[in-house]
Amino acid sequence: MARRFAVGQISHETNSSSPIKTDLSCFTEGGYYLGEEVIEKLQGTRTPIGGFIDFAKKTGNEVVPTIAASASPSGIVTKEAYETLKTQLIDGIKKAGKVDGVLLALHGAMVVDGTPDAEGDILRSVREVVGEKVPVLSTLDFHANVTDAMVKYSDGLFGYNTYPHIDGWERAVEAFEFSLRLLDKEINPVSYVVRPPMAPGVVPFRTGSGACKALMERAFEYEKEPGVINVSVYGGFVYSDIEEAGLSFLATTDGDEEKAREIAQSLAQMAWDMRDEIKTEMLSPSQAVKYAIEAKRGPIVLADVADNVGGGASGDGTEILRCLIEQNAQDAVVITIPDKEAVEEGFRVGVGGKFDFPIGGKFDDKHGLPIRVQGVVRLLSDGWFVHRGPMSTGLMSCIGKTAVIQSGGVEIIVNERRVQPVDVEVPRSVGIDPSYRKIVVIKSAVHYRASYEPIAAEIIEVDGPGLSSPNLSRFTFRHIRRPIFPIDREVLWGLKE
Repeated sequence: MARRFAVGQISHETNSSSPIKTDLSCFTEGGYYLGEEVIEKLQGTRTPIGGFIDFAKKTGNEVVPTIAASASPSGIVTKEAYETLKTQLIDGIKKAGKVDGVLLALHGAMVVDGTPDAEGDILRSVREVVGEKVPVLSTLDFHANVTDAMVKYSDGLFGYNTYPHIDGWERAVEAFEFSLRLLDKEINPVSYVVRPPMAPGVVPFRTGSGACKALMERAFEYEKEPGVINVSVYGGFVYSDIEEAGLSFLATTDGDEEKAREIAQSLAQMAWDMRDEIKTEMLSPSQAVKYAIEAKRGPIVLADVADNVGGGASGDGTEILRCLIEQNAQDAVVITIPDKEAVEEGFRVGVGGKFDFPIGGKFDDKHGLPIRVQGVVRLLSDGWFVHRGPMSTGLMSCIGKTAVIQSGGVEIIVNERRVQPVDVEVPRSVGIDPSYRKIVVIKSAVHYRASYEPIAAEIIEVDGPGLSSPNLSRFTFRHIRRPIFPIDREVLWGLKE
């Protein structure tokens, strides 16, 4: 029997330290679709909403689109923007009429002015509309800060299993299948969440290596056990700076709350026992550039992890660029620096024109000072490209008007919009194939690895300044629960008897 599901997305990862207020224009720039436009833009893409749409078509069910809105990570979301988006979601669900379920694609780390647990508030509001008997499910980002309210007002939460995030589509399908089993009364799900006092930075806690990989493998083993429906490991997002920020482990079983509790507690204890393994080794910008210049072969990828737009940083940091110029680096490319003024200057002088203008360091004083760059405008672009890498495959995106500036042996991709340029199609869209560059600077913490690990001779994580730095001693936290590791070193905790 065909069933009807309301689907929607409101997604933002909030860095509470960022001075960039997230208003409605940030969502308009990032991706903001209403009604049937949601299906038109997102069907066939490897996104959670794409997964909902594709699975509905495959199974003969119907999705009723409401809203799909996302914005690049930045500062706290304004009340006005949030109320507009939430109202559009709720009104869309109401206008859908009778639905058998609600399928959402939320992030899990959105902080709104006056509402620190935005996702909990969204799920509560949806529940008030549809009642207790209609299943409400949501996918969540790996970096969700899972709160009690999020668990209480949903029937199931399905976190990404990968970082870089390449399985949003699969988690959406899993949530959809779960909802059908719930409607058919095949399962009676119960969930239990445990949050150990741990809140690592995003760089050292990725699913492909170390302690996080071991935790994911253990979670997958639990999912093979009879009666276990889903086990999700969440890295959390410490930079949100809310009380519940940090690691969490959520287990969902078929009617066995004690089993769910045991699984979540076991994973939390395992993480705690491995807490000292969650770390990263980084070089200073000067050391990293020197190393890359002296390397026998490339590409040497220099990851500017602290200036990751995907973590709420400005993206216009200049310290690595400064070192490239000072050390006379050759065959190097910087991907990317958002700077509308520099882009305007590039378009003013035109292709082949002399460029002499300050680049970067304009959003704030936390990512380096502007650098006056002298060079030539090599190419101009409208900034549109299609994702071909493992993340968001098939999605059309825009980084805004773009200028490629050649300064000595360094090419600088300067663009209008703050984006995390994780896909190699970003530089390829402006005629630069990073596979054939000696030095590649990428403004990203981990997501870039999905596209760049296959082409890199070596990846170096750089300890530059910025609001997504894994060095948490650089931040002042006001709201996160304390003590918590590794912000605090002396923390007593454990579930072992």
